Amino acid sequence: MTSFDPAKRTFLSKIINDRAFLSADDQTLLSSTGGQLSWLLDMRRVFLDAGALDAISDMFWDHYKDKGPIQIAGMEVAAVPLVTALIIKARIKGITTNGLLIRKERKTTGTGQSIEGVPNANPVVLVDDLINSGDSLDKAKIILEQAALTLKEVFVVVDYESAAGMHWSQTRKIPVTALYKLSEFNRQIYPTKALPKTDYIITWRYYQPGAFPFNTVPKSTPLVVGDNIYMGMENGTMVCVNRHDGKEVWAHKVPVNHTKGIWSSPAHHNGRIYFGAYNGNVYCLDAASGREIWKNPACEWVGSSPLIVPENNLLYIGLEYQRPRAQGSNAAFNLDTGARVWETPQSKYQHGSAAYYPPLNAVIFGNADHNVSAYDGASGKLIWQCDTTRSLKYPAAIDLERHRVVATSFDGNIYIIDARKGKQLGAIQTDDICYTTPLIHNGKIYAGSGDRHFYIIDADSMAVIDKIDTGARVYSSPRFIDGRVVFGNNGGRIFEIDTQTLEIVGVSQLPDAIP
Repeated sequence: MTSFDPAKRTFLSKIINDRAFLSADDQTLLSSTGGQLSWLLDMRRVFLDAGALDAISDMFWDHYKDKGPIQIAGMEVAAVPLVTALIIKARIKGITTNGLLIRKERKTTGTGQSIEGVPNANPVVLVDDLINSGDSLDKAKIILEQAALTLKEVFVVVDYESAAGMHWSQTRKIPVTALYKLSEFNRQIYPTKALPKTDYIITWRYYQPGAFPFNTVPKSTPLVVGDNIYMGMENGTMVCVNRHDGKEVWAHKVPVNHTKGIWSSPAHHNGRIYFGAYNGNVYCLDAASGREIWKNPACEWVGSSPLIVPENNLLYIGLEYQRPRAQGSNAAFNLDTGARVWETPQSKYQHGSAAYYPPLNAVIFGNADHNVSAYDGASGKLIWQCDTTRSLKYPAAIDLERHRVVATSFDGNIYIIDARKGKQLGAIQTDDICYTTPLIHNGKIYAGSGDRHFYIIDADSMAVIDKIDTGARVYSSPRFIDGRVVFGNNGGRIFEIDTQTLEIVGVSQLPDAIP
């Protein structure tokens, strides 16, 4: 460990012992998962003590004063007084530095920034109260890298010396300097789960100016076709990028007067890309060039995503209108010309999208009118309807093996419905809204919830096998990739689950929510 002033360390350790360590003997202490803790280290009580901040700042600059120009960054809330104290101490000592604050969640107004302050080109020392799992440090590191800043080192007051924290430091090649080890306070870390076996690295980034992630709900999801990725942006741009290097192939801008721009997920068929936009148009573009082939001014807004059924030569999508009655509809459009073929009205704005059940040629929409409805794909005639208690915003999943529809609702239920008759067979209640398309694989249903859990359900018995606490809302739709189930959460974390053991075997951190 780095040598620090013994007198200052003794002075500070007494403050930490007296103020920061809380015991379950005196009060109830809850973990992030709702369990009870026997002790808790709350460094905010230390960071609001002037003498403690002065001692920390002195020891910090004794260590970094001769290590070249740096700027200091910390993630709110704990780091706010610490960064402030370090900047003030630097001025007193005649040291030139710069301070930055990193937001846990991107600001949803103004410029939508993740970093407060004015960054410069100097390397960053990231400061925090402690290092345990390394999760918060990883989030900060990714946000700094997104802003083209170099993280040089991490400085913390207390290092728990956990396996996860040491793994983070070693794999990221970021040294950690700490004033104390946890063991110096006669405390031991709580048992933790096994570390994920897979680490990920970001190979490229693509950024579209004006496409800020203001909303953390499902939006336009990437579509991979061959060597290209297609995706809609809030600034009204449908982009095509090379999936190997992230370089832009083309960008097609549509006129929008709405911050949502394009939330519709693109669909591909026969060399064409189809999508809707919040200007009320449904579009068809040439997939290779981005050239517009046709557009239909269908309504006021389109947030729904298209479903393509080549057998019917039709595209199915939800529409939204600015009128007092029949504010939404489900509609079908000709793939070649964009002509509207049929339309069924909905009383509320229709953001929901469709799934396809081939045995009945049925197009199945989750509706804002609080139901799941199956329509004949050719004529739009209603085949069946299953009521829910709130809206359904995302496409259902079709279980062809069991002839079932699995749909998630804003009422917090994961519904299981007979695809042939529309009868509700089961409903798995979660503790918050569900805004995702489930995945059905190998006899299991995988789905997330706004209650921050990822649910694994037996497809036959409809019983919950497991629910995984991810720490943030799960609105992304899970995918089966290379033998694993992969999904993201609003904390910006990607999870990889082994389908045999149902354990988390891989985790990756991104700067923003994964809706």
